[in-house]
Amino acid sequence: MRKISDNNLLEDLRSESNASFEVLYKLYFPPVAKYISQNFGTTADAEDVYQETVIVLLQKVRQPDFMLTSSLKTYTFAIARNIWLKRLRDNKLIPVEDCEKYLRESETFTFELKKEPGKDEKIAYWLAKITRNCQRILKAIFFHREPMVSLMQKMGWKNKHTAANQQYKCIQQLKREKQKEML
Repeated sequence: MRKISDNNLLEDLRSESNASFEVLYKLYFPPVAKYISQNFGTTADAEDVYQETVIVLLQKVRQPDFMLTSSLKTYTFAIARNIWLKRLRDNKLIPVEDCEKYLRESETFTFELKKEPGKDEKIAYWLAKITRNCQRILKAIFFHREPMVSLMQKMGWKNKHTAANQQYKCIQQLKREKQKEML
């Protein structure tokens, strides 16, 4: 792939050149996918977030007063990171104050893929300690936003009451693992 400058790529994006979208994806999607997979996400989550990122990027570059003050790679990654943190916050996977900390850090963001230590690792650790069935249930509900009706069919549950019971039991399992660690 030939080298293309940020300014040339921005111009191509403004004109909605298909080649520019391919370049954008090839160059900047892998770091976004890695970040999301390290922070409770899947490849499908990364693809969704990246699509939203490209839409936001297009909206921004079309604004007459848009001026790129960092590399396009850093700018694209920061957009994706903010979208992902908002999803985590909206799904209550990380507390609001942690999201605010991440967002403050991203204001002075330099392009790094260093994994943030802390709650992310703890939740992943606790999830690994519960049964595989509960892992599947909690990930489907909280990470993949799977509707309860769809999950009921997939798991073979007869009604919503059974589904709610299973969800409750799995959450309790996760809480017990958390309590064990705190002792």
